[in-house]
Amino acid sequence: MKLELSIHASKLKNVAGAFKGTSDPFAVVTKLSTKPGERPKVLGKTEVIKNSVSPNWVKVFILDYDLGTPCKIAINIFDEVKKKNNLGMGSAVMDVGQILGAHGNTKAKKIKKGGT
Repeated sequence: MKLELSIHASKLKNVAGAFKGTSDPFAVVTKLSTKPGERPKVLGKTEVIKNSVSPNWVKVFILDYDLGTPCKIAINIFDEVKKKNNLGMGSAVMDVGQILGAHGNTKAKKIKKGGT
């Protein structure tokens, strides 16, 4: 079956630095490997939300999922930095089966480095 995955974050730590305003976050979503020899698959990247620590991204990710089969996704959030490496803002790993089993097919999770 095909699933649509939407993501948002709240209360992220502002990593832009002093006198540089507020972070410009984007997220990268990766389907993690669950079988030996299988490689993780990057599902895509969201748009950048300027000056926000609580982004609600519009991008929707399409995920192939077999009911009952283990499937985990990793969400890595970055602050877009011009002319330098992007700064990590946080990350989380979620089990797709737990999301589908949750009320309203919605699941919140604390991310590493703060925020949800």
